[in-house]
Amino acid sequence: MPRPKQILKRSVVEVAQRKRTCKFSNQPISKGESCLVVFDGPRERFCYSADTAVEMIKMARAKLDEIEESLRS
Repeated sequence: MPRPKQILKRSVVEVAQRKRTCKFSNQPISKGESCLVVFDGPRERFCYSADTAVEMIKMARAKLDEIEESLRS
């Protein structure tokens, strides 16, 4: 029997080992800061600052709640 398909992209929280730049806001992410890394393919990875990541998570949670509510009604 097949497994259910994952609807979220692979993502992890990392501590920056060097200076990075937020993909959304171009805000610098200093070495030692936590950031969200989203993998968008085998060789594509995008870094997001903690502030941007929190907003992304809120939007995703709202969208998932909306989808779940649609399926239950």
